[in-house]
Amino acid sequence: MSGVNESTWRLWLRPSLVWLALLVLLGITVGSAYIPLGAGNGIINYGIAAAKVALVLIFFMHLDRSRALIRLAALSGVFWVLFMFSLSFGDYLTRDWNGSATTLEPTQSQMGARERGTYPRERLPLVPRFGHRD
Repeated sequence: MSGVNESTWRLWLRPSLVWLALLVLLGITVGSAYIPLGAGNGIINYGIAAAKVALVLIFFMHLDRSRALIRLAALSGVFWVLFMFSLSFGDYLTRDWNGSATTLEPTQSQMGARERGTYPRERLPLVPRFGHRD
């Protein structure tokens, strides 16, 4: 009977340690949010997120014991996600706005000569930044 208890203990030990490591990394992430490090907060949190992803991929998805083709499929999925995020981030970096879909009414100096006086008063104080509602 003790052999069954020992094998059950060994079965649950590894996932429990990984889960505990994920909780510790979560605590570090939450704690780092309250420490003003400027740009260092983002770098630290991205590093912690990468460590969490690595733990989940290696231990919970069993990539440490998988065949090479399965590892290649997981790596291509990670590459695809990074590619899509880089495209989205590139789009965000090249825009001339703060990420909001609405803004306060532009001043007369910000509008071109043909646009002055064309903003209807019922849409104030917020007007769409892109596209036309009319």
